[in-house]
Amino acid sequence: MRNNLYKLFGNVFPAIAVVSLILAACSSEKVAGGASGDAGVVAIKDLDVAGLAQKGPFVKGSEVTVQGLDCKTMEFTEEKFTGKVKSNKGDFGVDDVNLSASCALFEVSGYYLNEFTGEKSSNKLTLHAISDLSDRKSVNINVLTELEYERVMNLVSKEKMSFADAKMQAEKEVLASLGIMDLFESFEGMSIYEKGDGNSTLLATSVLLQSDLNAEELTDRIDAIASSITKTGEWNDEKTKTKMADWASAAKDDGKFETVRDNLEKWSGSDEIPAFEEVVEEFGTASMIDPRDKKVYKVVKIEVPDSNYSQVWMAENLNYADSVKTPSLKGGNWCYNNEEKNCQVGGRYYSWAAAIDSVALANDSKEPLVCGYGKKCGLDRAVQGICPDGWHLPSIYEWGLLSVALGSGGVAGEPLKALTGWDYAGTPDNNGTDLYGFAALPTGRKISATSWQKVGSDVYYIYTNSYTYQNSKSYGQSVRCVKGDPSTAPVRPSN
Repeated sequence: MRNNLYKLFGNVFPAIAVVSLILAACSSEKVAGGASGDAGVVAIKDLDVAGLAQKGPFVKGSEVTVQGLDCKTMEFTEEKFTGKVKSNKGDFGVDDVNLSASCALFEVSGYYLNEFTGEKSSNKLTLHAISDLSDRKSVNINVLTELEYERVMNLVSKEKMSFADAKMQAEKEVLASLGIMDLFESFEGMSIYEKGDGNSTLLATSVLLQSDLNAEELTDRIDAIASSITKTGEWNDEKTKTKMADWASAAKDDGKFETVRDNLEKWSGSDEIPAFEEVVEEFGTASMIDPRDKKVYKVVKIEVPDSNYSQVWMAENLNYADSVKTPSLKGGNWCYNNEEKNCQVGGRYYSWAAAIDSVALANDSKEPLVCGYGKKCGLDRAVQGICPDGWHLPSIYEWGLLSVALGSGGVAGEPLKALTGWDYAGTPDNNGTDLYGFAALPTGRKISATSWQKVGSDVYYIYTNSYTYQNSKSYGQSVRCVKGDPSTAPVRPSN
């Protein structure tokens, strides 16, 4: 289907800017009052606004309001207009909207049709959408617009961003929190009734949020996520994400995907329902945000054949360097050739002591362990090391399981190696097949202050907690983290 969940690199902001310019040029005929300009400059006169109110679709009679906003302060005006959802498809209209500024907050409140049960929800739900009506006659209200609207208001009122920039940032942050990085479509233009990447993302998000919750529980979940994004631009509730990911992993086999599709086709009278299934399955296994420095990493899920075991690995080398928060890093992390820009490509190099976070180990209240250069210590358990919370350094056994997953195709690490980057020193055939999206790079290792060793094509060094050779503990090597609590990570075969 699509690969947008895995494309985390590229010149993101210029791409967004170009798309925005194209959209603005194409939509100039829709500008209320006959003129275009910055948000807030154009007054809205006698504008009939239509749209779709969707979780599942809101039922006929649900109330929709349009409230005027000052585009620079996000303060509400006295201007308020109302309309109704016209049918159980969720379509609504609000006529003769007149605003002194072009920004407005839309709100829908009512019952909705549950995608799984096919029935009306047990409780009412309220969703919002914030929009600049200077170039819009249609505004859809959905779960993505709900997750972004308060963040937009916060960025404008407190961070003094322009409305357009705040919208762009908030939408990027919402998507990043859900593990989606290269989608450049306005949330209020998305619909669960039409094909397209953005619509697939919307429907998948709606399905994931609902999962097996009732309407009241759904409201609590949405409120918690929106509140976190409003304050920090992130949602790092790993417990809830895990619940949603666990539900998603079982949903396909339980026939839930077919139920959703059947219900939406019935409600819409169309077979153009977006391909949401793969997006649901990929949830929680596409990217992660390191809460310590806000860096985003691709991740990849690798299944171990003939077992119920799977691993989720970072698909990029770690690039964390805050030695204030993590004292073990002081003097123990580097960029290739000591140039910061190289860390953006291949991650950082870490000494043994830095990688295992020796300070944290020594200060562990339950199992203190003195490790590091020149120290002998037996790491017979997995450790978090410098990995983010919820992740850990891979144990030898976990590397072994990865090798099992590669099967006979694992010779020389070909399935793990990136498609490019290995064709150095006259060896153009060394690039890998990257069958799993692991994207291993030939980063080599740091031998001394001025010496960097390039790695041969058959070996890819990733610093693990099993690396114990004393004369190499001062070397700098790359780190990949694997998902999971280190206390429950497998370190040896079970009987």
